[in-house]
Amino acid sequence: MTEGDLTEFQTEGGRSTSKKLSMQATAPPSDVPGYRLERFLGSGAFGQVWVGRDLNTGRPVAVKFFLHRGGVNWSLLSHEVKNLVQLSADRHIVQVLEVGWDNDPPYYVMELVPGGSLEDELTDRGALPVGEAVMLFRKICIGLNHSHNKGVLHCDLKPANILLGDDHEPRLADFGQSRLTHDQTPSLGTLFYMAPEQADLGSSPSSSWDVYAVGAIMYRMLTGGPPYRDDSIVEQLDTAGSLPKRLERYRESIRNATPPVRHIQRGGVDRELARIVSRCLAPEPDSRFGNVQEILDHLDRRDESRAKRPLMLLGILGPLLLLIVTSISGLQTINTAKEETMVALKAEARESNLLAARFAARTLESELERYFRLCQEEINSPAFREQLGETLRDAGLNQRLQDLADAGTSLEARKRTDVREALLDNESRQKLDEYLQSRLVDYMPSEDHPHRPKLATIFVTDQRGTIFSIAYVDPVARAQSSAGRNYAYRTYFHGQENDLPKTTPIADVTPLRQMQMSAAFQSTATFLWKIAISAPVKLSDDPDAPPDAVFVATINLGDIEILQGDEQKNHVAVLVDAREGPTRGTLLQHPYLDERQREGKLDIGEVYRVDVDTMDALLTGKDVDYADPVAAAEEADIYSGGWIAAMEPVTVPRLSVRPGGTTVERPLLPSRGEQSDLLVLVQYRLNKVFAPVGQMTQSLIRTGSVGLVALAVVSAMLWFFVRRVRDDRVVRRIRKATVDLAPMQDAPSDRAASNRVAPGNSRGNGPSRQNQSSKDTSKPMPPLDPTETIEVPPKPE
Repeated sequence: MTEGDLTEFQTEGGRSTSKKLSMQATAPPSDVPGYRLERFLGSGAFGQVWVGRDLNTGRPVAVKFFLHRGGVNWSLLSHEVKNLVQLSADRHIVQVLEVGWDNDPPYYVMELVPGGSLEDELTDRGALPVGEAVMLFRKICIGLNHSHNKGVLHCDLKPANILLGDDHEPRLADFGQSRLTHDQTPSLGTLFYMAPEQADLGSSPSSSWDVYAVGAIMYRMLTGGPPYRDDSIVEQLDTAGSLPKRLERYRESIRNATPPVRHIQRGGVDRELARIVSRCLAPEPDSRFGNVQEILDHLDRRDESRAKRPLMLLGILGPLLLLIVTSISGLQTINTAKEETMVALKAEARESNLLAARFAARTLESELERYFRLCQEEINSPAFREQLGETLRDAGLNQRLQDLADAGTSLEARKRTDVREALLDNESRQKLDEYLQSRLVDYMPSEDHPHRPKLATIFVTDQRGTIFSIAYVDPVARAQSSAGRNYAYRTYFHGQENDLPKTTPIADVTPLRQMQMSAAFQSTATFLWKIAISAPVKLSDDPDAPPDAVFVATINLGDIEILQGDEQKNHVAVLVDAREGPTRGTLLQHPYLDERQREGKLDIGEVYRVDVDTMDALLTGKDVDYADPVAAAEEADIYSGGWIAAMEPVTVPRLSVRPGGTTVERPLLPSRGEQSDLLVLVQYRLNKVFAPVGQMTQSLIRTGSVGLVALAVVSAMLWFFVRRVRDDRVVRRIRKATVDLAPMQDAPSDRAASNRVAPGNSRGNGPSRQNQSSKDTSKPMPPLDPTETIEVPPKPE
């Protein structure tokens, strides 16, 4: 007995009584000698169920009291207990421990099965693994076979009536609908677990009913749902009207439906197991197994067949083992030579790649030096200094710049749009814009000068970090221009290693005092990564005076030619951020990012990083199987696969400018050493390195494939021969069984003869079965619950 399996068919009066009983269940109806009743478990149509404990053994039990009998055929109720007592010897049937039939009220004691029902298990888990389902199926059949051998037919098998112990052993329960094999009284089961011929008030109990039901349970365990059940059939049953009409429609729906196939489609279900389930579910009883023992016999034969399968395979493949061992030995020799060659090629390629990374880093340093010299020339240009001085002497411009600085922070300064608009309209500032634009155009590469340094922007900030003049290589709208916005938090203004928070007070930030390269930052317009070369500009000769402005030239990292890879993307050079912190390992330049930007698909949040451990290994010269971080991105399959990678730091000179215009090189900062915040990473495809080895391997594979094809053909012929012989034996066995069964089919069966006997006549009370089956009432009935047992209506008193 389990806590989740207490439902029985009840009339309206029974339900009312049950409700009262459940409300009054504060104490057991009576004491049970030898047992202590501990708690109320539930109530059913005929009484209450309590959980108790055996005082001698401490074993938990379930005690069922029968409290009310009015309007109920007591003999039909009591036979459940008698049948359970008769079957108590089998471990797969719920054990009845004691019966108090003479007690008032009567009771019986059964084992308490704490593991719930199979219905609960299937509701929680859905379809079970095939191996577990077969194990449960076999044990259910063993218990059912024991019941049949004792002359008891269950007649209401379903997952809710199969309980699971702590050991997960199934136990058959609820024999309330059971019949003895010689009993002619009809018994209705549960929809979609009930055989179609059982759904008839004039039917006689048969073992084939239980065969169908156990097949439906196995189907449920394999697929998660019972056979034949769908919404359309349930709707037809609900609209059929009276019980006889509903039962008739149930029979017709199963016999006219396409045989269920979901268990055949289930992965892991072999052909023999599928045949067993399909035969159990045959709509016609003569097409099913004759009894449950036949199911067990077929399961045994299936197990034997599966056990013989490895031997069968060994018998077919045995002659090939020697050849296979020889082939494996040869392949191992080839693989050993291949691996040694690959190790040597990889080491050579890694050294070559390291030289390429060093060359790329030195070349990049030379390119950056050109940008430093360019900035140096610009800030020392008399024309620039004259135009800058004229602009900074403009009182209106200075007032606007002061108003923006008075906002307190860069974030607050962006809100003063009226001040920015007035600053942008300043004529003196616009003249400086025109001068910077002309200088930017002069640096654009052309056919005559294809290798000129390419700048992205040139701009000037005041001594508080506000950009008051800027030139773009690609013009931008007034709203997107950075002019009139404060960037005191940027590294190109204050010269520190990382940007400051935008909420940093402007007054707390001092401009840099020497020319230097900024940390990489992502453009808010193009989303490409940039660096800036910035230098302080002094218009006076006072060496202690703060700079009057900061000159900044920005470069798109993708515009530096040394970082461009080949068209096939087999040899790629990229730039990596070397700064400590969350940005370490960020790809600052990569051909994929350039392609995305040209197509207009690059996003500000699109960031790719090299793993920090991989970076450390590459910087120490270790052999690393490198995977490109962009390989997992959209439309980046070309960068997938293995790479050989080498990494080299980039050194950048730091220069300072004296007021007189002469330039001297300033010693590098002790805390930073000679390394900048940039690393060059050069990657080369592994498959290109191993291409010669691959060609050799392909040649060997082609030679060996001929032998493998020949082996496959011979094996296929052997398989075909073995299967053909096996199928012929099966056909002969079926034909023999058909011939043996022919005389039995021609003779009238005892079942057919017994079907002609009315249960009412045999028992001496109640109407005949013919009258029951033909009688139809037009009185509307409530919808049928397919999960509940349909009971035969009680005979009138």
